[in-house]
Amino acid sequence: MPMTSGPATRPRPPEHGTDPVLVEVTRGPVVESRHRGAIAVCRPSGQLVAAWGEVGRPVFPRSAVKPLQALPLVESGAADRFGLSDRELALACASHSGEARHVGLVAAWLAGLDLSEADLECGAHPPGNEAAARDLVLQGCQASPLHNNCSGKHAGMLTTARHLGEPTRGYIAADHPVQRRIAQVLAELADSPAALTPVGTDGCGIPTLALPLAGIATAMARMATTRPALPRPARRRHAGCKRQWRPTPTWSAAVAVAARRSCRPRRRFWSRVGPRASMRRCCRSADWASP
Repeated sequence: MPMTSGPATRPRPPEHGTDPVLVEVTRGPVVESRHRGAIAVCRPSGQLVAAWGEVGRPVFPRSAVKPLQALPLVESGAADRFGLSDRELALACASHSGEARHVGLVAAWLAGLDLSEADLECGAHPPGNEAAARDLVLQGCQASPLHNNCSGKHAGMLTTARHLGEPTRGYIAADHPVQRRIAQVLAELADSPAALTPVGTDGCGIPTLALPLAGIATAMARMATTRPALPRPARRRHAGCKRQWRPTPTWSAAVAVAARRSCRPRRRFWSRVGPRASMRRCCRSADWASP
């Protein structure tokens, strides 16, 4: 029988009995534990190429989708306006370990926006890097929001808000334009309507969408492809721009893909995609429209 607390019934965790065992942990000759999981391989069109387990069940990708969450930072023109380099874009797309170089870069980034660590709403936690955490203790200092592994992502969100003239206070709220914009990007790329997508709260305070595993795989494939894989009604484009979804050459070491407001490609890319080319998206998120 389900456990209860007071008059309400606690939500039960999802059943994972249909997922295959992917990992076995052994101690000597004995299997100590088994761990189930699911795997999805998708084409940019959304076609499921291979699957193990229940790939249609919503899961929280959390930090795995940071590169997707950073798309509005580039598309809106905010990255160009504030002169962000590949270093800032890399921090916006990843979880850092709280080393001095990471903390210093985020602090300088915020200063360029006339903001400070007080404007970060991600909370504070000790650095993930053991040496950095030890140095902080030896110096008698406490961790600040700059040490949060998500501070680069949050700095990117504040940059977009500054660029579009939106309030910086409360930017982590689900109804703030920054978060609505990100939810739209994730829902579109994953073929998961935002209105029907379960939402939770991530560890850094922002909303996190529970997306089908197959949808996450599709979104990642679309981020790394040059082909116009999205269904025509879902393709976003700048009003009057006829050159969206064109290929741009890729580098083996890549950070982001962007387009200038003139819709010319910039040599920034989202992720390491090897010999493949990155999908170029149109800029100016404020003017997205369906063709």
